[in-house]
Amino acid sequence: MKTPPFFRHTQHVTGIMAPAPEPVRYPFHDNDACPEGQTVKSSGEWQYYEPHQIAETRPRCPLCIALNREGK
Repeated sequence: MKTPPFFRHTQHVTGIMAPAPEPVRYPFHDNDACPEGQTVKSSGEWQYYEPHQIAETRPRCPLCIALNREGK
């Protein structure tokens, strides 16, 4: 029996080999007026993070970007 490569997984329904899914990278919020950021913070399911590698970085929230542009 041949062991499949570690970077692939079997889809549970189709049985097709596919690349392993990428980890979810939730956007970070840096504008206090952002409604999505306020929702995340009020949920209690958030924390400050300091990435140590490029792979740990997260995209910036598009709403925060737009709010920061409006503020200038």
